[in-house]
Amino acid sequence: MYVNAGELNKRITVYRKPALDEDGYRPESPDPLPVHTCWAKFSQTSGTELAKANADIGEAKVRFLIRWTRKAIDRKMFVRYKGLDYEIVYINPYGDSGEYIELWCKWEGTGTGL
Repeated sequence: MYVNAGELNKRITVYRKPALDEDGYRPESPDPLPVHTCWAKFSQTSGTELAKANADIGEAKVRFLIRWTRKAIDRKMFVRYKGLDYEIVYINPYGDSGEYIELWCKWEGTGTGL
């Protein structure tokens, strides 16, 4: 699959959520820990695609395409883009070459927006 590197023009940061305390609660004050900052291609799922997938229309589904990294990225993390936080729901190696990673995400409903 061909990827135009010029399309990786959106700056994102992948964060790790703070660890749970001994009682199983997430502390309110500590900031999330940045894991990886990179350039990405951003695309949203269209309304037609959501309808075909029988998905909840009120949920924003997006895809970030990034270059492969040695840093471990998992579904317990989230992506911050333009002040919005997106929960990672699926991580997919993109194509056969292993040069890119797709991060399929949904909007968590947090962040300040534009």
